[in-house]
Amino acid sequence: MNAPPARTDATSTRTGRRERIFISYRRADSAGHAGRLKDDLTGLLGDRLFMDVSDIVPGTDFENALQAELTSCAAVLAVIGPRWLEAFESPRDGLDYVRLELRQALAQDGVHVVPVLVQGATLPATAKLPADLQALAKRQATGIRDDRWKDDVAHLARELRVALKLNRFPLWWIVPGVIAVAASAAWLALNRQPAPTAFSRSDAHEVTAAAVAKAAKACKPAQTQPGECPVVLQFAPEGTIRNVYFASGSCILKAPPFGDCVLQRLASVSIPPFNSSDVAEVELSLVVGEGGSVKVTIEQ
Repeated sequence: MNAPPARTDATSTRTGRRERIFISYRRADSAGHAGRLKDDLTGLLGDRLFMDVSDIVPGTDFENALQAELTSCAAVLAVIGPRWLEAFESPRDGLDYVRLELRQALAQDGVHVVPVLVQGATLPATAKLPADLQALAKRQATGIRDDRWKDDVAHLARELRVALKLNRFPLWWIVPGVIAVAASAAWLALNRQPAPTAFSRSDAHEVTAAAVAKAAKACKPAQTQPGECPVVLQFAPEGTIRNVYFASGSCILKAPPFGDCVLQRLASVSIPPFNSSDVAEVELSLVVGEGGSVKVTIEQ
């Protein structure tokens, strides 16, 4: 899911053709991976990505915003994790927005619909999909592995750039981009990143505890649902987050919308780079008390 209609119109009028890329995902299945994918593709392709949580302005009619993006997008990335298919078989209240998004995308001529497989998921067989989505099984899928994330995302960006005939960044970014590059060079000269050292668990705890507390407060936990839930964050050697999830299967806090919101906000957390292991894992305990108070404790 993706960006405000005003931005979409601006991009279309500047380029004269469609360039927007819509990210469709299930929050209970792959919210963290979808958020990270959007951030990384934005770095490679520019401000063309749309995702509902970050790009719909508060107060905007949600369905109208999605409809506007889908009508004007050039590509739809269907992020599919291990639990993506389950939702079609489960009873639900209200509309299934993922189904509506993909049904509209598949029905539009010229829209590239790309299944993006994360967390080891596979493309569902045609027979397991609803009738109006069975064409998805015929689309060429791409996998993004947690242990090869940067390489796989870079490959996807190259494929999209070729398929959609994109410049590396929208043309209207170029002049501001030159200024930004010069400013970034000056900043980097004064703030050189230290070389990776051994993983520091105390430093990681300090960063992640603050991030979890901030995310929980921003997501406004329901006052009637106090509880405690372990949160696991896994980091790659460069310090970027590789995966984030609630460790407890029955934890009440992981239920949407609160749980999805927390995972989405934690998808961009980073720690200092390290060179002592292939992955570093930090576990914290998120505690929500009566009245919605938030506390984070460290699991040793």
